[in-house]
Parts: sequence; C-alpha cells; structure tokens
Amino acid sequence: MFIRYSLLKRSSSPRDDNAPRLVYAAAQSTETVNLKAIARHLVSHNSVFSEGTVIGILTDFQRCILEHLQRGARVDLDVLGSFYTTLQGRGVNSYEEFTPDLVDRVNIRWRPSHEMEKTIQHTPLVHTINRASQRRAKKQMAENVNRQVEEDRRRREAQ
Repeated sequence: MFIRYSLLKRSSSPRDDNAPRLVYAAAQSTETVNLKAIARHLVSHNSVFSEGTVIGILTDFQRCILEHLQRGARVDLDVLGSFYTTLQGRGVNSYEEFTPDLVDRVNIRWRPSHEMEKTIQHTPLVHTINRASQRRAKKQMAENVNRQVEEDRRRREAQ
C-alpha cells in the first residue's frame, strides 16, 4: 500500500500576495469508497455478518454518533479516533451582547486515533501526475480509442 501524491505550486503564505510560490506535495485519491463498498470489504474479512447487516449496523452507528454529538458529547471510538463539534460564527464585544444566532455553523470534526495517525505516517509515498494531467491523459486515450474505432470501421466498409 502507498499514498499517491502530485506536485503543485502554491503560495507559501495565502494571506500574503507577495509570498513566494513554492512546490508542495498534494495527496491524490484514486477512488471514493462508499458505505456499500466498505461493508463488502468488511464482509470479505471473514465476517459472520452479511453485507446488508453491516450496512444496517453502520447506518445505525452513524445515527448514534449524531445523537451523542447533538447532546454535546465527544464520541471516542478508541482505535478509530473521535468525533466532536466546533462552532463557527461572529464575535461581539461582551458576553451580554452574545446570542446563539451569532453562531453561523456547527461543524462535525474527527480526530484520528494515535494508532491510525502512526500507521498512515508510515505508509510509503509514490509520485503521480496531477489531476489536470490525469484528465488530459484520459481525454487523449479516449480520443485515440475513438480514432482507432473509426479507422477500423472505415477499413471494414472498404473491404
């Protein structure tokens, strides 16, 4: 297993328009794995539960996490990490002036466990092309395939 990354140039200080643009690594994901795929994968690890049962358990698990967060609890999932809430909004000059409507957004945050952090930090990295280059390469491949199909069609018609 390894983590793919590409290189991109960006400002070394986003708040400073005159900051130098430096080259940074950016993680590249190759796919998005949804709940059904996670359930199927979990079942493949010799689970006694069916894919449908696992999906049901994970769906109920999500609801339970939300209920606890809504009660103001931090949800600690041991080896997975913990979920907690943060607030985003506007400030005022005094405690007396503050009202809850100054809170614009409640955010759900997740902090990975020490074990997860340690494991991911030891995962090897491999360089790949950036997303824009991937899209161009994919488009070029599709054009080549279409051109080949068209050439094959013309050859068949000529025979």
